Formats: sequence, structure tokens, C-alpha cells
Amino acid sequence: MTSRPGKALHFFRQALNPQGLGVVVTSTSAKLIRLFWEDDCEVESDDGMTGQGQAVVKGVHSVIAYPPTIPGATLCHVWVNTNAIAGAKVSAAVFAS
Repeated sequence: MTSRPGKALHFFRQALNPQGLGVVVTSTSAKLIRLFWEDDCEVESDDGMTGQGQAVVKGVHSVIAYPPTIPGATLCHVWVNTNAIAGAKVSAAVFAS
């Protein structure tokens, strides 16, 4: 996903059977990127084991975060939110292994 110049970026992704998760955010601007991520992982269904995490990560030009998963997770929901950077686009992606 890529934001419009000067706009924040917000999106949601699902990862099936993830062993690991990663979030990468980039911008060509030299201004600070503020990434807020949140995840919710489950085994089989909401009735089984679940795990949640969230954090704020900051950096310039690129930010990488590794949201936690739980052993045997069958589904993880990942939310990504970034700040708006005046005059710059922000791009982000969620990766699962």
C-alpha cells in the first residue's frame, strides 16, 4: 500500500498459518516515520489459544517491525497505521513466512 503525498496510511491484512510476521514501512522523506502496528493471532478459532501484540516503531527512510505470532497459529490479523509526512508518500507491506 502507498499513501497519497502528505497523507497517513492505514490498512489491515490477514496471514494464514504464519510462522513469522514482518512489517516494512518506507518513505523517501528524511522526516520521522511513526509506525503503529497491532496483531491478533489465533489457533483454529477465537475459542482456542490467542495471542496479541502492539507497538510503536520510529525511524527515518525505513522502519521494520516483527509482530509476534504464537506456535501453531492458523490466522493472524495485522493492522498497520503510519503518520502523515508532509509532501511525501509512505509505503508499507506485511510479510508472512
